Amino acid sequence: MRLRPVAPAVVAAGALALLGLAGPPTAAQADRPTAVVSLGDSWISGEGAGNYEPGTDQAGDFCHRSLNSEIHETHIPGVQATVNLACSGATTDDVRLGGNHQNGELPQAEKLRTTAANYKVKAVVLTIGANNVGFSSIVLDCIKAYFLLGPRCQDIWNPQVPAKLAAAVPGIEQDLRDIRTVMRDGGYADGDYQLILQSYSSPAPTHLRYNLTRSVEGCPFRQDDVAWAHNTTVPEFSQYLGQAARSVPGVKYLDLNGAFTGREICADGISHSQEWVNGLVIDASEILNGLGENLVQQSFHPNAAGHVEMGGCLTEFVASSASTAHCARGGDGNLHLTT
Repeated sequence: MRLRPVAPAVVAAGALALLGLAGPPTAAQADRPTAVVSLGDSWISGEGAGNYEPGTDQAGDFCHRSLNSEIHETHIPGVQATVNLACSGATTDDVRLGGNHQNGELPQAEKLRTTAANYKVKAVVLTIGANNVGFSSIVLDCIKAYFLLGPRCQDIWNPQVPAKLAAAVPGIEQDLRDIRTVMRDGGYADGDYQLILQSYSSPAPTHLRYNLTRSVEGCPFRQDDVAWAHNTTVPEFSQYLGQAARSVPGVKYLDLNGAFTGREICADGISHSQEWVNGLVIDASEILNGLGENLVQQSFHPNAAGHVEMGGCLTEFVASSASTAHCARGGDGNLHLTT
């Protein structure tokens, strides 16, 4: 979290919320600090951006909530605090009320209750669904295909992704409705804050700039597989997430499909330092936290520079009256809102 000092009345309100005793907002609560909040999975938690909150990069909890994450890179006038409740690996069941206790934590919608009591929330941003479909399995199969250890990943996953996305939509819709419920329980009218569903951008381009050396440059993929992921799979994610957003009244939708075009891993025309996404990362420092997926889970996620760009576009979206918009690189090379 990035927060300013909190008044004693706000601390007391938070304690009551933790005990489940918080009632309608009081006059003191009306003066509590303003905040924007992020919920969801690794894309928005800041996986891959480093500088993780204490307790979220250790055995038993690899939520990897980064202090460099998108929500902390917003600069919204009048907003005094940014709160990150997202967790790497989360599915829709880890967000909904009564859902999973991922890493021993309350479901994210339940955690939102305390934030809603402690702060005057102006926007809640959710990115979820990739882990319902099996993002990490898709990536692994694409790597296997490059090393000739299996068929093309598109041959495995192209028939599966639409059906898995369709199956994920009801869970995404439920998460959005549960966020509404939590906020209403906290005394918020729907118009008191913005509820935003955000999609994903492809971490890989349509064409990789490396050939024989790309397996050591963090891009061990076939050209045809990355083109499929960029041109087919990620747009499908956007299509189905947009459907979920439209199904819940008042939800705004920020589509990141294509947002990283030209700044993906191993994209043509740029150097490694200009990328907004991590390639395959094997973090040897994670050995101290045990052997497992934690060694590579920062791979194929936006890096700190990518989160700066997403934060800038999200800032513009919150200020916009548009209910649906895209993020795309502008003439200055940075991400901006397009409607």
